[in-house]
Amino acid sequence: MPASILRSLARVVLLALMILASAVAQAQQPKLEMHRAGVNADDGSGWHPAVSTKGSFSILMPIPFNDFTTGDAGTGEVSHAVGGKSSEGIKFAAVELPVTAKTPDDLGAIPRSLSSSPANKVTDVSRDTRDSMDTLSFSVANAASTAHFRYIRVKGALYMLSIEFPNAYREVVASTKDKFFGSFKLKGKS
Repeated sequence: MPASILRSLARVVLLALMILASAVAQAQQPKLEMHRAGVNADDGSGWHPAVSTKGSFSILMPIPFNDFTTGDAGTGEVSHAVGGKSSEGIKFAAVELPVTAKTPDDLGAIPRSLSSSPANKVTDVSRDTRDSMDTLSFSVANAASTAHFRYIRVKGALYMLSIEFPNAYREVVASTKDKFFGSFKLKGKS
Protein backbone atom coordinates (compact mmCIF):
# COMPACT_ATOMS: atom_id res chain seq x y z
CA MET A 1 0.00 0.00 0.00
CA PRO A 2 1.27 3.46 -0.79
CA ALA A 3 2.26 5.63 2.18
CA SER A 4 -0.43 8.22 1.42
CA ILE A 5 -3.18 5.60 1.70
CA LEU A 6 -1.71 4.35 4.99
CA ARG A 7 -1.66 7.92 6.36
CA SER A 8 -5.29 8.45 5.27
CA LEU A 9 -6.31 5.14 6.83
CA ALA A 10 -4.46 6.02 10.05
CA ARG A 11 -6.28 9.40 10.19
CA VAL A 12 -9.67 7.70 9.72
CA VAL A 13 -8.90 5.15 12.46
CA LEU A 14 -7.65 7.91 14.76
CA LEU A 15 -10.77 10.00 14.08
CA ALA A 16 -13.01 6.98 14.77
CA LEU A 17 -11.19 6.32 18.05
CA MET A 18 -11.55 9.98 19.07
CA ILE A 19 -15.29 9.91 18.34
CA LEU A 20 -15.67 6.65 20.28
CA ALA A 21 -13.66 8.04 23.23
CA SER A 22 -15.78 11.19 23.20
CA ALA A 23 -19.01 9.15 23.20
CA VAL A 24 -17.75 7.00 26.09
CA ALA A 25 -16.67 10.09 28.05
CA GLN A 26 -20.07 11.71 27.47
CA ALA A 27 -21.86 8.55 28.55
CA GLN A 28 -19.90 8.55 31.80
CA GLN A 29 -20.62 12.23 32.57
CA PRO A 30 -23.24 12.62 35.28
CA LYS A 31 -26.62 13.85 34.11
CA LEU A 32 -27.53 17.24 35.59
CA GLU A 33 -31.13 18.35 36.02
CA MET A 34 -31.33 21.99 37.16
CA HIS A 35 -34.61 22.61 38.99
CA ARG A 36 -33.96 26.22 40.01
CA ALA A 37 -30.94 28.52 39.55
CA GLY A 38 -29.90 31.61 41.50
CA VAL A 39 -32.88 31.38 43.87
CA ASN A 40 -33.08 34.57 45.92
CA ALA A 41 -35.76 33.76 48.51
CA ASP A 42 -34.61 35.99 51.40
CA ASP A 43 -37.12 35.51 54.21
CA GLY A 44 -36.36 38.98 55.60
CA SER A 45 -33.58 37.75 57.88
CA GLY A 46 -30.95 37.52 55.15
CA TRP A 47 -31.42 33.75 54.92
CA HIS A 48 -32.97 31.82 52.03
CA PRO A 49 -35.20 28.79 52.79
CA ALA A 50 -34.09 26.03 50.42
CA VAL A 51 -36.34 23.02 49.95
CA SER A 52 -34.82 20.42 47.64
CA THR A 53 -37.19 19.87 44.71
CA LYS A 54 -36.60 16.13 44.38
CA GLY A 55 -34.65 15.45 47.57
CA SER A 56 -36.12 14.82 51.01
CA PHE A 57 -34.62 17.78 52.91
CA SER A 58 -34.68 21.51 53.50
CA ILE A 59 -32.08 23.91 54.85
CA LEU A 60 -31.53 27.65 55.29
CA MET A 61 -28.91 29.14 52.97
CA PRO A 62 -27.17 32.45 53.79
CA ILE A 63 -26.83 33.21 50.06
CA PRO A 64 -28.94 32.63 46.92
CA PHE A 65 -28.74 29.01 45.79
CA ASN A 66 -29.18 26.48 42.99
CA ASP A 67 -31.40 23.40 43.36
CA PHE A 68 -30.46 20.43 41.19
CA THR A 69 -30.28 16.67 40.78
CA THR A 70 -27.41 14.65 39.32
CA GLY A 71 -27.56 11.10 38.08
CA ASP A 72 -24.89 8.57 37.24
CA ALA A 73 -25.95 6.78 34.06
CA GLY A 74 -23.61 3.88 34.82
CA THR A 75 -24.96 3.06 38.27
CA GLY A 76 -28.37 4.73 38.23
CA GLU A 77 -27.49 6.53 41.48
CA VAL A 78 -29.18 9.91 41.94
CA SER A 79 -28.10 12.76 44.23
CA HIS A 80 -30.06 15.88 45.12
CA ALA A 81 -28.38 19.14 46.06
CA VAL A 82 -28.89 22.76 46.95
CA GLY A 83 -25.88 25.02 47.05
CA GLY A 84 -24.38 28.35 46.23
CA LYS A 85 -21.14 30.27 46.09
CA SER A 86 -20.70 33.81 47.39
CA SER A 87 -18.69 36.51 45.65
CA GLU A 88 -15.95 35.89 48.27
CA GLY A 89 -15.68 32.24 47.21
CA ILE A 90 -17.58 30.80 50.20
CA LYS A 91 -19.46 27.66 49.10
CA PHE A 92 -22.49 26.32 50.96
CA ALA A 93 -23.96 22.95 49.97
CA ALA A 94 -26.42 20.33 51.18
CA VAL A 95 -26.43 17.04 49.27
CA GLU A 96 -28.55 13.92 49.59
CA LEU A 97 -26.68 10.79 48.47
CA PRO A 98 -27.94 7.23 48.28
CA VAL A 99 -26.35 4.73 50.64
CA THR A 100 -24.43 2.30 48.44
CA ALA A 101 -21.73 -0.32 48.83
CA LYS A 102 -19.20 2.55 48.57
CA THR A 103 -20.70 4.38 51.57
CA PRO A 104 -18.53 3.74 54.63
CA ASP A 105 -20.27 1.71 57.33
CA ASP A 106 -18.52 3.90 59.89
CA LEU A 107 -18.79 7.63 59.19
CA GLY A 108 -15.63 8.04 61.28
CA ALA A 109 -13.67 6.72 58.30
CA ILE A 110 -14.32 9.99 56.44
CA PRO A 111 -12.26 12.33 58.64
CA ARG A 112 -9.62 9.61 59.11
CA SER A 113 -9.24 9.41 55.35
CA LEU A 114 -8.94 13.19 55.02
CA SER A 115 -6.35 13.37 57.80
CA SER A 116 -4.14 10.87 55.97
CA SER A 117 -2.88 13.75 53.81
CA PRO A 118 -0.16 15.75 55.60
CA ALA A 119 -1.55 18.96 54.05
CA ASN A 120 -4.88 18.53 55.88
CA LYS A 121 -5.54 19.28 59.52
CA VAL A 122 -8.77 17.67 60.75
CA THR A 123 -10.28 19.22 63.90
CA ASP A 124 -13.49 19.53 65.90
CA VAL A 125 -14.61 15.94 65.26
CA SER A 126 -17.89 15.19 67.04
CA ARG A 127 -20.38 12.36 66.69
CA ASP A 128 -23.98 11.93 67.79
CA THR A 129 -26.46 9.11 67.31
CA ARG A 130 -30.12 9.58 68.10
CA ASP A 131 -33.53 9.00 66.55
CA SER A 132 -31.93 6.53 64.06
CA MET A 133 -29.67 9.32 62.75
CA ASP A 134 -25.87 9.01 62.87
CA THR A 135 -24.34 12.50 62.71
CA LEU A 136 -20.67 13.32 62.27
CA SER A 137 -19.26 16.87 62.22
CA PHE A 138 -15.68 17.99 61.62
CA SER A 139 -13.48 20.63 60.01
CA VAL A 140 -10.58 20.26 57.58
CA ALA A 141 -8.03 23.01 56.95
CA ASN A 142 -4.97 23.47 54.82
CA ALA A 143 -2.77 26.49 54.11
CA ALA A 144 -5.28 28.18 51.79
CA SER A 145 -8.77 27.04 52.76
CA THR A 146 -11.01 25.43 55.36
CA ALA A 147 -14.14 23.31 55.16
CA HIS A 148 -16.73 22.45 57.78
CA PHE A 149 -18.67 19.24 57.21
CA ARG A 150 -21.67 17.55 58.74
CA TYR A 151 -22.64 14.07 57.59
CA ILE A 152 -26.02 12.65 58.56
CA ARG A 153 -26.77 9.01 57.85
CA VAL A 154 -30.28 7.65 57.99
CA LYS A 155 -31.68 4.44 56.57
CA GLY A 156 -31.15 4.58 52.81
CA ALA A 157 -29.59 8.07 52.58
CA LEU A 158 -26.48 10.01 53.49
CA TYR A 159 -26.66 13.80 53.74
CA MET A 160 -23.54 15.93 53.45
CA LEU A 161 -23.65 19.54 54.54
CA SER A 162 -20.57 21.61 53.79
CA ILE A 163 -19.14 25.10 53.98
CA GLU A 164 -15.88 25.60 52.08
CA PHE A 165 -14.03 28.92 52.19
CA PRO A 166 -10.74 30.74 51.75
CA ASN A 167 -9.08 31.15 55.18
CA ALA A 168 -9.41 34.95 54.95
CA TYR A 169 -13.18 34.55 55.54
CA ARG A 170 -12.97 32.44 58.70
CA GLU A 171 -14.79 35.08 60.81
CA VAL A 172 -17.57 35.54 58.25
CA VAL A 173 -18.22 31.79 58.16
CA ALA A 174 -18.08 31.49 61.97
CA SER A 175 -21.15 33.73 62.17
CA THR A 176 -23.19 31.47 59.83
CA LYS A 177 -21.96 27.94 60.50
CA ASP A 178 -24.22 26.95 63.41
CA LYS A 179 -27.39 28.36 61.85
CA PHE A 180 -26.67 26.68 58.51
CA PHE A 181 -25.98 23.24 60.01
CA GLY A 182 -28.75 23.58 62.62
CA SER A 183 -31.42 24.43 60.03
CA PHE A 184 -31.21 21.08 58.21
CA LYS A 185 -34.50 19.18 58.29
CA LEU A 186 -35.81 16.04 56.67
CA LYS A 187 -39.08 16.66 54.85
CA GLY A 188 -41.98 15.50 56.96
CA LYS A 189 -40.03 15.88 60.24
CA SER A 190 -40.12 18.94 62.43
